[in-house]
Amino acid sequence: MSGRSRGWGFPFVALALLLMAGCGVNSQFVYKPGVPAAGVPKLPAKLAVLPFKDGTADFVQSGSMLSTETVFNLAKGGIKATVTAIPPELWSKMLADDMAASGRFRSVRFVYSSTEAVDEALLIEGTVTKAYWANSFDGENELALSLVGRRRGGKRVVWEKQVARQWRWPVGLYKGCGMGIQCMLDRHHHELNKAMQGMFAEAGADLAERLASVPGGDSGMAVSGVRSPDGGSAGDGTRTVAPAAGEAARPPGPESVEQTIDRILKTK
Repeated sequence: MSGRSRGWGFPFVALALLLMAGCGVNSQFVYKPGVPAAGVPKLPAKLAVLPFKDGTADFVQSGSMLSTETVFNLAKGGIKATVTAIPPELWSKMLADDMAASGRFRSVRFVYSSTEAVDEALLIEGTVTKAYWANSFDGENELALSLVGRRRGGKRVVWEKQVARQWRWPVGLYKGCGMGIQCMLDRHHHELNKAMQGMFAEAGADLAERLASVPGGDSGMAVSGVRSPDGGSAGDGTRTVAPAAGEAARPPGPESVEQTIDRILKTK
């Protein structure tokens, strides 16, 4: 065993045994969204996040509570007196809260069904593929999420992203806690929260970049869906007018951000 792990193999979950004496702690995990993204424009896109699916392995706890090799699946169950379960539906709510707090989008909200979406252009679906909590300082925690975005009322995927985090509990995690069990548990919750913040921020930034991208030099993009050059409305909100006699045809004007987002969602 390496010098780092010596003395750190004892499972911290065994601390829960001390609670049998009647000492109560708060093991409820409450996600805290990240801070708003700095220096980024707010897109006019409205998003709705649907309940995620569970794609994790079929176990709640692998091994004995006192084993240093035990892993817990937080998507299927919690750990007594340590952390409450984090089921897929809660993951989707946390993502919606984080994307809303990021300031990147006009609005983001969680909905239980696509029928609840009103004016949201994009529906985000997801699958939690890993939600594993290690039972010792030598074990690795693993979180992974697979996301897709579909235009409301459509089936084609217009955005997809996989985000994951893998880390070990830091050796100095309990520094300053003394024998305070609540302090120890809060430190673990903080590390878990930090990993989730990183995943959600990565997903939000990738989605914002996708929606804000404007291919340069492709003038045909701005007039896709035009009925005819007679003053009718184009499918993306632009308007084309037939040139007067002897007047050269003018190229379409630049897209607004709203038109760009709508075009991306329609033509992906």
